[in-house]
Amino acid sequence: MLLEKVPPPSPPPEPRQPELEGWLPRHSPLARVGLVCFTLLVAYASLYPFTGWANNGISPFAFLTAPKPRYITEFDLLTNVIGYCPFGALVVLSLHPRVSGARATLIAFVAGALLSAVMEALQTWLPTRISSNIDLITNALGALLGAAVVAPFTGALIDRGTLTRLRTAWFEPHASFAIVLVVLWPFAQIFPQEHLFGMGGIVREWLTDPDSWPMAWVQAYFPALIAWQDNVGFRTDDMQMQLLLETAVTASSWIGTALFASIAMRRTAPMLRILAALLTAALIIKATVSELQFPDDNAFNWLSEGGRFALLTSSLVLVLLLRLPRWLRAVLAVVALGGLVVLTNILPSNPYAWISEQGWRMGRFIHFNSLAQWLGWLWPFMAFFYVVWRFEQISLRRRLQRRAHRRATARAVAAATDSRRASKQP
Repeated sequence: MLLEKVPPPSPPPEPRQPELEGWLPRHSPLARVGLVCFTLLVAYASLYPFTGWANNGISPFAFLTAPKPRYITEFDLLTNVIGYCPFGALVVLSLHPRVSGARATLIAFVAGALLSAVMEALQTWLPTRISSNIDLITNALGALLGAAVVAPFTGALIDRGTLTRLRTAWFEPHASFAIVLVVLWPFAQIFPQEHLFGMGGIVREWLTDPDSWPMAWVQAYFPALIAWQDNVGFRTDDMQMQLLLETAVTASSWIGTALFASIAMRRTAPMLRILAALLTAALIIKATVSELQFPDDNAFNWLSEGGRFALLTSSLVLVLLLRLPRWLRAVLAVVALGGLVVLTNILPSNPYAWISEQGWRMGRFIHFNSLAQWLGWLWPFMAFFYVVWRFEQISLRRRLQRRAHRRATARAVAAATDSRRASKQP
């Protein structure tokens, strides 16, 4: 009887070398999420106000051979170049490590040119916008410039950069979308608001516009909703009541935002310091933009007594809430942001709001202010989406783990049964 040849044992796996892990090439989900968000930002800025579409009989590609625009300034050229630099940089970072160097730069240049060409072609049907081949050239040049600047440092930024190490050490692996939302939150406060950090007011904006499709739908199916909003009981001229309501709005917004940011962080992350930096950045950005748009007034007019009290008390409450389990912080974040959306949409106009006395107009910052307004309107809903997605991911993972455990148990029982049967045979 021939003996079976036993294969030699496989060598044990080489031990992992932690000191080399930071040098291994890796991709950047954060850069890819940022690229998607910035592309949407470019589309918004290029096609705003999205109304007045008309077919004027001109080919959408006629701008390619059109003469040079009569009115164009150096500021316009510089804005076009700078505006597309982040796009080129994000394309290069998103392609790493599959494509890098000159090839990534070339792809970023082509992508920037194609994006700009599509936007210019669509502007043909917008009477308020002017398509221009000069814009196409400067936008493509901006994408090329941003890509060329970032391409030599892609490995250092993604594979072994300080930001990458901090992102890995402080945030969860799947928190890229949450990080983008947290970074955008200070910019959502730029648009002047009746209540400090009052976000999510898109529902009231729709319901107060008689020509909007949501208003027509509500009037058709829920006509009592309009009367309920008028009789909700918050219409008061008492300044103390208004300060109390502003305190509730600001506290709900800051607590909900901070708890949302915390669920994307690891337990070892310095949560309080990160949240303090986030709040400081929001206040500084809001003050700076207010100074630019209202140069004759105090840059901190919007920081009312109710807002200051809300920030102080809610920050103290956060010191305790951050010690709660992650799932409970997520639930409280949804509750706080949900309360913010409800209050923002049912509260009437505040006669004591600082902005009510300013004769507010969007002015020359119309595109930027409108974008910040939409960001503030939609931010809480995007946070809801992320929290629901994370709960779904956790639930799916637990279901898979239970299924795998049941299968392993069934295999073990079957193996034990076969073993008993084999032992009983003569």
